[in-house]
Amino acid sequence: DLGQTEWTHSTLQHIAESNYDVLLLPGDLSYADTYQPLWDSFGLLVEPLSSSRPWMVTQGNHEIEKIPLITRHPFKSYNARWRMPYEESNSTSNLYYSFDMPRVHIVMLGSYADFEIGSDQYKWLQADLANVDRERTPWLVALLHAPWYNSNSAHQGEGEDMRVAMESLLYDAHVDVVFAGHVHAYERTVSSLTNLFLNQDRYRQLLEFMEITIK
Repeated sequence: DLGQTEWTHSTLQHIAESNYDVLLLPGDLSYADTYQPLWDSFGLLVEPLSSSRPWMVTQGNHEIEKIPLITRHPFKSYNARWRMPYEESNSTSNLYYSFDMPRVHIVMLGSYADFEIGSDQYKWLQADLANVDRERTPWLVALLHAPWYNSNSAHQGEGEDMRVAMESLLYDAHVDVVFAGHVHAYERTVSSLTNLFLNQDRYRQLLEFMEITIK
């Protein structure tokens, strides 16, 4: 959740000072909320960074921008301004897609696209995960906006329906880590499934991998 607040400039400064390869942003970009000039100002704000290295994003609730009786289709500005390479991963929607980085396959999910069992996103995710080559990309990462696990009182339970529908797909594919946004607080958990803690060794390997990558 980047937005355009007094904290945004310091966040961008920290990003600029890091030697990152790609920025992953799980939704809530401009906070335009139908006020279109904020999309313009956000674009100008992040352009020095987003024009030099890849910014891969997925949508949050502030990108929906659907007004009853006025705007029939949500995400109109988001889809027009932040077009991701979804077709390359055989997705039919800009709201969910995947791509590869060296040794990592990254899945960008849509918390506000249809995710029920049998939906287009669900079937796409099934096929995408089935085609992951863990020899070439041994690490498998997923991003979404509304967290499935959250001990904060804010937005409690908002990702539960998606968790119920899709969590088993990620678990069966041995996804290593899931990053989420929405809640404006930092939190992390060990591996989990239906609120149960799982493989501690894989969690330690992940922490070691992330520490090496950051260094």
